Amino acid sequence: MNDPDDHRPPRDESRARRIKALSTESVEDLPAGALRLLVQELRLHQIELEMQNEELRITHAALDVTREHYFNLYDLAPVAYCTVDASGMIQQINLCGARLLSTERESVVGLPLARFIAPEHRDHFYLQCRLPLDEGAQRSCEMRLLDRAGEQVWVEMDATAAKDDLGEPQLRIVLIDVTARRQAAQLREKQEAAEAERRAMSRFLSAASHDLRQPTHAMGLLIDQLKQLPGSPKNHVLVSRLDASVHTLEYMLNALLDLSRLDADFVQAQPQPVPFARLVEQLRPLFPDEGLRTGVRLKFRPSHAWLHTDLPLLQRVIHNLVGNALRFTPQGTVLVACRPANGGTHARIEVRDSGIGIAPDHLNRIFDEFFQVDNPERDRSKGLGLGLSIVRRTCDLLGHPIHVQSLPGWGSCFSVTVPLAPPQPALSQEPPARTTQALSQDALSGLNGLIIEDDAMACDALFDLLKTWKAVPHAVEGLESARALVAQGLLPDFIVSDHRLRGHENGIDAILALRELTRRNIPACLVTGDMDKAVAERARSVGIALLYKPARPAALRELILSII
Repeated sequence: MNDPDDHRPPRDESRARRIKALSTESVEDLPAGALRLLVQELRLHQIELEMQNEELRITHAALDVTREHYFNLYDLAPVAYCTVDASGMIQQINLCGARLLSTERESVVGLPLARFIAPEHRDHFYLQCRLPLDEGAQRSCEMRLLDRAGEQVWVEMDATAAKDDLGEPQLRIVLIDVTARRQAAQLREKQEAAEAERRAMSRFLSAASHDLRQPTHAMGLLIDQLKQLPGSPKNHVLVSRLDASVHTLEYMLNALLDLSRLDADFVQAQPQPVPFARLVEQLRPLFPDEGLRTGVRLKFRPSHAWLHTDLPLLQRVIHNLVGNALRFTPQGTVLVACRPANGGTHARIEVRDSGIGIAPDHLNRIFDEFFQVDNPERDRSKGLGLGLSIVRRTCDLLGHPIHVQSLPGWGSCFSVTVPLAPPQPALSQEPPARTTQALSQDALSGLNGLIIEDDAMACDALFDLLKTWKAVPHAVEGLESARALVAQGLLPDFIVSDHRLRGHENGIDAILALRELTRRNIPACLVTGDMDKAVAERARSVGIALLYKPARPAALRELILSII
């Protein structure tokens, strides 16, 4: 592009002098030639002035564009900008800054910025203003602002030292709203604290489950021995009542621990395809005496359906529903059936009874904790009123809707809707369960039973119980003592171990170590109060049977007979 000066007439200093000289003379006195020269010179000077005016107009337009660009960058910026003098007074602020302070820009100029800063941060701001700063130096901090409405806004303040047109110091400040960031950080901290609390609760519940089950387990074993001792009829009545009390205690303990574990999110569902027949197979043994009850029948209707569910959790649900139905059915039938639902995509597991039924005004409360329709006197033999609460929470965990229909005097029907799963042919044929009924009462006679148990009460009770079964018991507290017995020549025929032992030892590791030491796959079972699924899965993977405390002596004997 050509320079505008290329079109400008060349400056002639002599011309300027001539014009000045001619202007001092009277026009009437000028000769014609001099007058023509003056007019020509004036015309050229006019052209030059017009060109200079055009340049000024272009420069002014450029300044307008620059000013508009500055307005867009400064006033319309999505970040708050302001300038304060050495005393902290606001000299200039953009629109975003005014909105951040919830005020009009015209009214905030001339006010101290500290007026909008939370009291606990004002001293820090004044210090920033007072500190000597080299021009261009920067400082950054976070502080809390208070707008006129009293709302709290956290900002990150970046201040840069500068000088105004008069050379006075000032701070050019950028205010970035970090409220959302701080809230997210606080939320993360709360989530981490909640997760840490959940982990601590899980550890507590695991330890409490183990420790609380130990004494009830020992009591159950001792009561079984008392039953076998000779005594008067009155003593037998007392032992029976003691046995019933311990059984009630076991039920209450299990209910409370189950509820606590659900509340603490300690239980995680792991759904997989399982046949309904397996659910029935595992439920039947839990109600061995129901067929002997006068006037009450428990029936399981067979089904070939496969369910997509967590079998242990669903078993707990149906077990509680069946137990509840039996409790409120003085005579008649309790039926467990599996029917198609939702167009064949789901199955509806029903627990029907012909019992006393539930009044309509109680249907909305039966799943509440500790609610019992027929137990105003809080008779603990009737439970705590937690069974249906555990059922509802477990169904919520599984994602299985539960419904109830009932009519007083005509019975109730509880139904759980479960997704169907494709049949698994490889798993359809279950190996026949080994029966122990054919084994004689002296099947354990003379067998060396190794007890690994660090709780003295439970250990003594199990030791004496094995003796009543004519086994030869040996008891140790941990792995080192067990190794010492093996080194002395003991070859256990079976091992009964707790899972949690002293220090960092556990029953699974102890059993595996003894199997390796003796080079024999010693039949073994865990009898533990540790309800952690990982323990059960690991025990199953290495061929160790599992029984939870408190265990009934008959169940323990059946388990030992099955593993040997």
